[in-house]
Amino acid sequence: MHRSPPVVRLAPPPFVAPRRALSRWLPAAVALLGALLPACTPAPELDELRTEESFETNRFLRAIARPDSVSEEEAPPEDLESTDVAGGGQRHRGEEGKMGKPTARSKSGLYAMKGPKDAIPQLARNIDPGAAYGVGGLGLVGTGRGGGGSDPYGGAAFAVGSNDADVWGGLAGSAGADRYAPITEAAWTLADSAPLSTFSIDVDTASYANVRRFLGEGGLPPADAVRVEEMINYFDYAYPEPAGPHPLAVGAEVAPCPWKTGHQLVRVHLQARTIHQDKVPPRNLVFLVDVSGSMQEPDKLPLVQRGLSLLTDELRPEDRISIVTYAGASGLVLQPTSGARKAEIKRAIAMLVPGGGTNGAAGINLAYEQARRHFVEGGINRVILATDGDFNVGVTGHDALLRLIEHKRRTGVFLTVLGVGRGNLNDATMEQVADHGDGNYAYLDSDREAKKVLVAEASGTLVTVARDVKLQVEWNPARVAGYRLVGYENRALTAEQFNDDTKDAGELGAGDSVTALYEVVPAGRPVPGDKTVDALKYRRYDRAASDELLTVKVRYKRPDGDTSTKLELPVAGAVETWAEVSPQTRLAAAVAGFGLALRRSPAVAGLDLAQMRSWAADAELPDPDGHIQEFLGLVDRARALLGRDTVAARGLP
Repeated sequence: MHRSPPVVRLAPPPFVAPRRALSRWLPAAVALLGALLPACTPAPELDELRTEESFETNRFLRAIARPDSVSEEEAPPEDLESTDVAGGGQRHRGEEGKMGKPTARSKSGLYAMKGPKDAIPQLARNIDPGAAYGVGGLGLVGTGRGGGGSDPYGGAAFAVGSNDADVWGGLAGSAGADRYAPITEAAWTLADSAPLSTFSIDVDTASYANVRRFLGEGGLPPADAVRVEEMINYFDYAYPEPAGPHPLAVGAEVAPCPWKTGHQLVRVHLQARTIHQDKVPPRNLVFLVDVSGSMQEPDKLPLVQRGLSLLTDELRPEDRISIVTYAGASGLVLQPTSGARKAEIKRAIAMLVPGGGTNGAAGINLAYEQARRHFVEGGINRVILATDGDFNVGVTGHDALLRLIEHKRRTGVFLTVLGVGRGNLNDATMEQVADHGDGNYAYLDSDREAKKVLVAEASGTLVTVARDVKLQVEWNPARVAGYRLVGYENRALTAEQFNDDTKDAGELGAGDSVTALYEVVPAGRPVPGDKTVDALKYRRYDRAASDELLTVKVRYKRPDGDTSTKLELPVAGAVETWAEVSPQTRLAAAVAGFGLALRRSPAVAGLDLAQMRSWAADAELPDPDGHIQEFLGLVDRARALLGRDTVAARGLP
C-alpha cells in the first residue's frame, strides 16, 4: 500500500516581509479566480449541446449518446485502483459509464462512477430527463459544469446513492429519484404445454396519472413507471351492469390484433354492480396523512388537503371520520367525527403541517387501531393513506412493512393508498402496500384527479363488493397455438392458486371494471420465440369443445365471506375485421399499445402512435369528463417526445 511521508510541522517565523507574503498568497488567489471564472460563463443553449462538436469534445456525452464510438479509457494507476472505498477521491474498477462494484456498499454505502476526465460532477435534482440534458447532458456536458436550465437547485448534476437506481436517478433529474418496481413483460406461452393463464385482478390507476404527469412536464416516463394494466383500467368502458345474483359480470371479445397481422386480440372484462349513493352503508374512514418533511412541496400535502376536503363535502351524518398523522412520531389529530360536522373536519385538515422524519409503521398501527375501535358491522371500514411513500423511520424494510400490512388486513379494514409528489416517490412500495392491504392505489397529480378518485369514483374507491377476485383463462390448443397476457406482470398466479381460497387477490369496488388483453397466435401459425419440437404423438383434444377458443373462469368472495364463488364463460367465434370491433376493444387496444410504446416494447416496434390515436378517436364511448379526449392529447405529446433526438428520448436503464 502506498503511504505518504510523515508531515513535519514547522513553527511559523515571527515576521513575514510584505513581498514574501505576496508571493505566498498570489498562487492561491489565481487558483480561486480560475475556479470562479467558469461559473460566470454563460451556459450553453440546448441546441448547442446537440451539435457534432459537443459530441467530439466531451467524452461523457459521447458515452451516453454514442456508446459505440467511445474507446476504452486507460486503466487508473494501481495505487488509485480500489474496490473498498467509494467516492473518496478514488476510483472503482469497472467499465466507463457504469457503476462501480456493488461490494463498495458494505464499506461506504455509496457507489462511485468511473467516467470522463473532463467532467466535474455536480448536484442536479427535480428536473425531468429532457431538462437534465439541457442543464448539461445529465449534468456533464461541454465545460462539465452542468449549468443552464431552470433547476431550482442551481443546475448542478451529480448524484450519490445506496444503489444503481438512486444514482442514475440523481443524474437524470427528478424522475430517476422516484422508485419503481422492475417489470419484465410476459413471454409467449404455448397453449399445448400450458393451457391455463391465471392472475389476480388489478383496479389501480396510479400509473396512468403518473405517466400523465411526466408527459405534462415535457418528459417521457421511465419504462418501469408504465404498468399497462393500470393504463387500461383508468377508463370507463361502459360495460353492461350485472343482471344476475352475482355482484359482477364477465364478458369477452375476440378481434384481429391491430399491431400484428395474423394474430388475434382477446379482451376479457369484469364489471361490478353500481351502488347508488342512498344505498351506501355508513362509512368509518380514517385519514392517515404523511406530514413528514418530504411532504412540504405544493404537489404533496397541500394537494392531499384539498382532496380530503372534497371528500369531506360528500360525507353524510351517519359517516364517521378520524385523522391520524405521522412524521417522526404519529398522533391522533381528529377523534371520530360525524360527517355532519364538516367545518370541524376541514379545520383539522387545514391545520396539518409538514416536518420531521417518516415513521410510516407507527402511523399505520395507530390508524388501524382507530378503525377497529370504531368498526361498523356491515359498513365501510377503511384507512386512506396519503403519502409519497418515503418511509425512513421505524419499520422501513420492504418485507417487514408488507408483513405489517398483511397482519392489519385480517382486521377486516380495507386500505386506499393515495400517492403524491415527485423526486422521491416510492411507487414500488405504495403499490405493494395497497395490494397486501386489500386495497387500491391511485396517484394524485392534480386537483382534477383528486376529485375523480375521492368524489366521482368514491363508491368504487371506498365500497368493496367482491374481494380476492381471480381470473383464469383456459385456452383450447386446437384453436390457439400461443398467447401472451398484456400487463399484469406482478399479478400472476399459479394454476393451483386459482382454487386456493387462502390466496389473496385483488378487490373489486362498486361500479369498477377490469379489462385484460391477450395477444393470441391462432393454431397453425408460428409462436414468436418458440423453439420447434416434434409434435406430441398422444395429444388429443376434446372435439365437443373444438369450436370454443377459450373459457374464462372467475372466482370471488363476498366482502365478509371466506369461501369463493366460481363463474365460467365459454367463448367461441371472433370478429373478422377491425371495422367490426367494439368501441371497448378499440379503446383498450389504443391504451395498451400506447403503454407498450412508452415501455419501448418490441411488441409494438415500428408502429406509429398516430395509429393508436386513431383507434381511440374512433371508439364511440361516453366521455362526460373528457378522459378520452385528454388521452388523445397525451398521445400527441408522447409522439413528439419519442421523435426527439435527445438523451431523454433514449431513456435510462
